[in-house]
Amino acid sequence: MGTDDLHKKSTIKRPQRNLEPKKVILIVCEGQKTEKNYFQCLKESLNLISVSIEILPSPHSTPLQVISYAEQKAKESNEYDEIYCVFDRDTHSDFDKALIKARNIKLENSTFKVIVSDPCFEFWILLHFTQTAQNFSTNAKPCQAVQKHKGFKKNLPHYSKDYDFEDIISKHLATAIKNANAINKTNLSARQTPYTQVVTLVERLQKLSKVK
Repeated sequence: MGTDDLHKKSTIKRPQRNLEPKKVILIVCEGQKTEKNYFQCLKESLNLISVSIEILPSPHSTPLQVISYAEQKAKESNEYDEIYCVFDRDTHSDFDKALIKARNIKLENSTFKVIVSDPCFEFWILLHFTQTAQNFSTNAKPCQAVQKHKGFKKNLPHYSKDYDFEDIISKHLATAIKNANAINKTNLSARQTPYTQVVTLVERLQKLSKVK
């Protein structure tokens, strides 16, 4: 084979794959550490490089504040394809106002969704180990009631707000998804406690992790 033939062979272009653009997602979380830590661990577990996680910088953030902060971030930047506001039902007095405000937010290039857990995010954590339809909201401090559940105490005896969820996610995420979907099938449409929409966001992130 001559040098001309070698040159021609080396310059043949290979067909390029049509790569789908990476989605950029904003997750705004209520609270100080728990939700952010969880989603950061999930992001790393799924090898998601296009998820931007923001947390409202207030130890006393409420659902309405979370919605307002997410709306502000959306208006400051048009880079986000999807925006999720993660907060608890708990005993927040502005919960209904937050839902109304979220429904009225219209963004040109982004979807805007709320991800609610009733009574709190820790209920989603509990579902990694057990399925329960216990009504925690009858307690004056429903989130503490979740953490006192025998399934929670048994599996997370050293739980704290800065807990590292890496091991839980790697071993029990499929269980949490199964349990949450079972509970939500009965309770979510009726807004009957308990329920958690975190499973919706988790399944969305799982789907995005498969896009190459």
